[in-house]
Order: sequence, then C-alpha cells, then structure tokens
Amino acid sequence: MIERNLGNAERIIRLLMGVLFSFWALSQPYMNGIEWFVVAVSVMLMLNGIFSRCYFWFVLDLNTCKKEDKDCYMAASSS
Repeated sequence: MIERNLGNAERIIRLLMGVLFSFWALSQPYMNGIEWFVVAVSVMLMLNGIFSRCYFWFVLDLNTCKKEDKDCYMAASSS
C-alpha cells in the first residue's frame, strides 16, 4: 500500500467535490454514460479524501502532506 500523499486541505476539497458531483449526477432524470462516469469519478474522489491516498499523485511523485503532519509520515517511518 502506498503512503499518504494528500494534505488535509486537499482531502477536504476532494471529499466535498466528490459529494457534490455524485449528488448532481444522481439527481439527473436519466442516467446516461456521462452521468455514470461522473459517479465513478466522484466515488474515486471520495475514497481519496477518506483514505488520504491518491494513486495518480503517487505515479507523478507528488505529495501535498506537510512535513510537520505526523499522520502523513507515520506509515513511512514505521516500515
């Protein structure tokens, strides 16, 4: 499993955007391919926000955790 690579502000933004996108897509009268795609993306955003890990950021070697945030680096220092 990858280490945490999302900071708290980015986690909150991703979680809120995921909730907003899913409410928008699920409120549509007919679900076509675009709405199902938006639901899939919103689920991924919510999971990123909950677990503080983004595989796309991992591939790009990006990390928005602050150095002083102990929770971000606990997994890396314990292994």
